[in-house]
Amino acid sequence: MIDNDRIVEKDWKLYKLNLIIDKTATDLHHILGQCNRHKYNVNADINKVRIPRREHIALNQFFWKIQEARGQLIKVFELVKPVLSPWVRNELSTILYKTDDEMFYTPEVLKWKKHKTNTNTNT
Repeated sequence: MIDNDRIVEKDWKLYKLNLIIDKTATDLHHILGQCNRHKYNVNADINKVRIPRREHIALNQFFWKIQEARGQLIKVFELVKPVLSPWVRNELSTILYKTDDEMFYTPEVLKWKKHKTNTNTNT
């Protein structure tokens, strides 16, 4: 048995152990990860939720480097797509792949918004 970084060897295979976590422990989870602070207002209250620590660890393990909501939804969409009806598949695909950030995210988390030009020439 190897005890480096909680890695054990069994039958010549290495396994990484998860921490033993108190079932009542909670963490503050940033929906849009802090690594995206250049693009999003990650410290907005709407972007933070308190969730059980076990779920927080599981989310981070599942999504790994995907630290923004659209990417996470795309990963789940691609996973479940085979069982979705063609209509649902099409609608979700449009929302996930074809909408810009201004339409996809709530304004509170966007740092830079597109400035819409006034097309009304009757002024």
